[in-house]
Amino acid sequence: MARISVDYDLMYVLARQIWHLRDELDVSSQTKHNFAAGDIGPRRDTAEELTNFYDAWQKSFREAWQVMTDLGNLLDEIGKAFYDSDASTAANAAAMAASYQRYNIKAENDAYKQRQDAMYKRAEAANLERRHKPGQLYLERQRQELEKKRAALQKEQDAQTKRQEDLNKQQEELRKRQEPLRQRQDELDRRQQELWQRQKAEREEQEEAFAAKQDALNKESEALQKEQEPLRQRQDELQRRQQELWKEESDRRHAQEALYLAQQAALQQQQDAYDAKSNALTAKQEALWRERDALMRKKGVTQGELDAWQKKQDALWAEQDALWKREGEPLQKKWDDLEKLQADQEKELEPLHARQEALDKERAALTKEQEPFGKRAEELQHKQQDLWKEQDSERKALEGEQEKNQHDLNREQDALRKEQDAFAPEWDKLDEEQQELWKDQAKTEEAQKQLDKDEEPLRQRAEEMQKDYAAEQEELAKKPAWTPESGEPNPLHMNRELGGDGPSETPPPPVPTSYERDDENGHTKVEYKLDADGRIEVDKNGNPVETTTTITNKNGLTYTETYRSLPREGDSVTTTQRSDGTVTKVYMDSNPEGYGPGESMRYVTDGQGAALQTWRKTPDGEWTLTWDRDSDPAGEENAANGVGRPPAYLTVDKPLVDGAGRPADDSFSPPMATELPDGNTRTDYMRLDGSELRVVTTDTTRYVADGNNEIQEIWYKNRNGTWYLKESSTQHTRYGDEPPLGTLGENWR
Repeated sequence: MARISVDYDLMYVLARQIWHLRDELDVSSQTKHNFAAGDIGPRRDTAEELTNFYDAWQKSFREAWQVMTDLGNLLDEIGKAFYDSDASTAANAAAMAASYQRYNIKAENDAYKQRQDAMYKRAEAANLERRHKPGQLYLERQRQELEKKRAALQKEQDAQTKRQEDLNKQQEELRKRQEPLRQRQDELDRRQQELWQRQKAEREEQEEAFAAKQDALNKESEALQKEQEPLRQRQDELQRRQQELWKEESDRRHAQEALYLAQQAALQQQQDAYDAKSNALTAKQEALWRERDALMRKKGVTQGELDAWQKKQDALWAEQDALWKREGEPLQKKWDDLEKLQADQEKELEPLHARQEALDKERAALTKEQEPFGKRAEELQHKQQDLWKEQDSERKALEGEQEKNQHDLNREQDALRKEQDAFAPEWDKLDEEQQELWKDQAKTEEAQKQLDKDEEPLRQRAEEMQKDYAAEQEELAKKPAWTPESGEPNPLHMNRELGGDGPSETPPPPVPTSYERDDENGHTKVEYKLDADGRIEVDKNGNPVETTTTITNKNGLTYTETYRSLPREGDSVTTTQRSDGTVTKVYMDSNPEGYGPGESMRYVTDGQGAALQTWRKTPDGEWTLTWDRDSDPAGEENAANGVGRPPAYLTVDKPLVDGAGRPADDSFSPPMATELPDGNTRTDYMRLDGSELRVVTTDTTRYVADGNNEIQEIWYKNRNGTWYLKESSTQHTRYGDEPPLGTLGENWR
């Protein structure tokens, strides 16, 4: 294949030379000549021919100007296009070189900081160990003193163990001497066991004989009880009937009593009312008597006064008679009726009394029938008493014989015990020695316990010191390494062997915030977006958020490329300003909403955001052009209608709300939620300046509107339940009063 070399710098210079030559020709072609007939001669045709020739000459210059203009433009366009291509490659190389330089210097700074941090950490660890060393040494000395005491106690315990071994040997020899007596004791124990077993068998045989006789008596008693069963059942029946009779009588008496008491209470109320009226009349009578007594004691009383008093008395008697006839006499009749009711109630109980007398007669007859069975029961009781006496007599005889046998065996036991007592002094002596040894061992154990008790505070203190030391070591490990900005003393002051007052190593240069290079081809500059502290702003992966690379050649052509990562993982936008001044933006969507897994989208727009191209990457890794505005016959119209436009989550830097539907900033008041029809909700927020933000959420869509209900953002719900920004009013141009994204419906306001 032939190799083609393009000198775009030469094209750039040649285009400008052609334009310069064009401008010079243009100056010459603009010279004005007037060929008047009087100046040329008498022939008018000569002047006209000269004029025509001059016009043709000027036309050739104008055509040459246009050709030279087109040729210069073509050379300029081709040169810039080739330059932009090379500059794009150079920009990528410069960005990689800048990244390589930045990462190398950052690695040097990180390594330097790690070495310095490690040195300060070692110094702080040495200082910490130095602070804890005196306490540890003091505890170690006290522990060594206790170990000496423990060793002395161990020697004493060893001597006591030797004494115990000697005592054990003496006791073993004494046991061997007592072995014949022990064997005789075993024989006596065996005979004692046999005697107890024989006595037990004799008692069991005796008990079995008496048990047989007792069983015979029990059978007779059971037969008697069986014969008495019908009588017992009759007795139970009589008892049941008696209980029923008592219950019936009780129920009737309660009912009668309730009726009697109810009527009595009603009559008593009437009686109390009548008595109150009668008492009032009686009081009036007493007042009249006192009035009469006063008249009788009065001197010069007249017959008229006495007649007046008599009229009052007659009126009172008439009132008393009227009260008796109206209330007293009927009330007396009611009391008589109540007494008659009580007598009638007693008569109602007479049938129950008759039934009670019949039951008493049946009970007396049953008692008479049970008398023969009582005599038989007494006979059985006498037989039982005789059996118990016989059992007691035979048991005493057997016990006497068994006691005699046990007495003979006890005599042999006593004789053997006397022989064993002869060894008691020796055993007593050994026991005394054993007791003394145990006392000494107890003292040693007490001393050991006291030693353990004395050691416990030291052990606890050692554990506490170790815990404190470990805690401070852990805290030191978590604590950042010392820096002069911390305000704490330099840990190296007490560790001269680690570096004195500071590191002797020369620190590397700081991480550059830009990269510049000059060579024979021109100037290259790479810049990074800085944060508020003047450091390179990086994303969560530590990569620069925004990188701008500018390539300028010796002829002044400039190519600028700005790469900016977007919030979503893998998304980015690259803004390119070519040497001819045109600007394009390429949005990379690594995980486009609504597409399958493994697919990617790339959107190309101009500087104003108008769509130019759309590319799609399939899971197999191939990029294909899915739409091109220049190739589309209706490209301008489709672009205006949103075809090829990047989704809003790529182009909008600061949405009004976040993925949860809450305001992205903190300048809003607490939310006020409102339930809407069909399960939808609207949440209102308000800023301090009074402006409002309204968020309407449905099952799949979220609308963000301002206080005028004009929709500013539209969010869609993804299949995994998350939300993404699909449309924003900032992507559209507003024409007239109609908002680009519409307004909230009336039922949502």
